[in-house]
Amino acid sequence: MEFVKLKDWFQNLDFEVAIKKIQSHDGVVDLVISLNDEKVYAELKREVRPQHLAIFEGMAEQRTPFLVAADYITPNAKTHLKAKKINYIDSFGNAYIDLTHLKVYIEKDNARPINSEHSNVFTPTAGQVIFQLLKNPEQINATQRHLSHVSNVSLGSVSKCLQGLIDEGYVAKWSEDQKYQLVRKEELLDKWIILLNEKILPAHKIGTYKFSKSHAERWNEQFINSGVLWAGEPAAALLTNYLNPEMFSLFTNTRKHNITKDLRLLPDANGDINVYKPFWVDDEMMGQSKNYMSHENVVHPLIIYAQLVYSGNNRNIETAQLLFNEYIQPNLQGLFLSKP
Repeated sequence: MEFVKLKDWFQNLDFEVAIKKIQSHDGVVDLVISLNDEKVYAELKREVRPQHLAIFEGMAEQRTPFLVAADYITPNAKTHLKAKKINYIDSFGNAYIDLTHLKVYIEKDNARPINSEHSNVFTPTAGQVIFQLLKNPEQINATQRHLSHVSNVSLGSVSKCLQGLIDEGYVAKWSEDQKYQLVRKEELLDKWIILLNEKILPAHKIGTYKFSKSHAERWNEQFINSGVLWAGEPAAALLTNYLNPEMFSLFTNTRKHNITKDLRLLPDANGDINVYKPFWVDDEMMGQSKNYMSHENVVHPLIIYAQLVYSGNNRNIETAQLLFNEYIQPNLQGLFLSKP
């Protein structure tokens, strides 16, 4: 079925390509094929988003030439794949292929995300609960009242989320002690990254600002012990020393009308600082990071990681992988170890 789907996608192109199947599942990739008599290693996915790219780069180092084929590939992911000279094709007839006997670059700007049926799992309020579960999967067995408190959502929202996770196969029950376990965590993380950036953050955005001239060059000296947590690029810069932030984001409980006075930030629709209110409880705004990170004034690494990979920026994606290796993988055993 995988080869049939891939063959159909090549037939959607405006010219003939000779495609043949050589082998299925060689231990690294889904298919080994030939395109115009040139051997190619192909990996098929339903969707490809920026958070998958580090995996594909690793696969491309093992199997060359390498092809990513997917029903849908985000624009940012396409840009990154092309920059890394990784071949791709999607179900909409868009392709970048640079082989000895086949050169293709087609971008019709017609690709759209795959629509799914309504789900109780991938809603903004459920996403706040999922954030807590990804931080600490053992919380799947916590009381709903506790999850409601730390997620800053209603008990009803927690109940719907948990039932949705069970119905959609992200939670399994162990028969021995009747406890639950979070499963398919790598897939859940992928979907939560989208949910965070497209739903949760916009809903919690206070506004866009810029630094005052006297503070622009000393951003890393600001907001220490002030109830403000850096996110995104500046948080990654503090944790890794690998990134020079160009876009800034932070979380604060400071009221909008006090931000200029208390934080010395200036409102600017074209500014480079996005300010959000936290989507977790207030009493976790400070001190939540000190037990496992060197900086206390940054948000949880899951948020930083999700913002970086969603940006599609190559340097951000490289930095996100560093964060994942050091802060996320050790705390979520088995998370994101499999292929996307």
